[in-house]
Amino acid sequence: MEVFGVVLEVACVGALAAGLGVAAASDLASRIVPNGCVLAVAASGALRAAARGELVASCAGALAVLAVMLVAAAVTTCVRGESGVGGGDVKLLAAAGMWTGAALGLAVVGASCLLVVVSWAVVALRARVSGRPLPPATAPMAPAVAVAALTAVLFRPLLAP
Repeated sequence: MEVFGVVLEVACVGALAAGLGVAAASDLASRIVPNGCVLAVAASGALRAAARGELVASCAGALAVLAVMLVAAAVTTCVRGESGVGGGDVKLLAAAGMWTGAALGLAVVGASCLLVVVSWAVVALRARVSGRPLPPATAPMAPAVAVAALTAVLFRPLLAP
């Protein structure tokens, strides 16, 4: 890879990490995923994919993740009367799909969901043991998305065939 390619790769991964980090911090603090974070993740993924000649696969990843998350939101709305996933989380996961492609993007969705459930269960267990009230049945998802997406992107060479 030539110097420009390395610099572009580092800049894109930096934008990904920054976007995911700010999204996670914001979601923890205020339960809001800023659109600017989503844009940083999506744009850096698109730029990286375009430079590698993988833009079509990248867009397919974003669309696959978006479709799955919209169906999940619709199903939970029908079952519970409210969406089980926030719009910012849907957008952030779709933006992460720009980095991963379809198959790995869906794995990021699954890993993110698992991380949210496990983290909520740990918090609930600690509350129960200490006699405090249980936390609400919802949890911020952006921190889990950040962990899952960064893990997938950074370890992709080990995960992909």
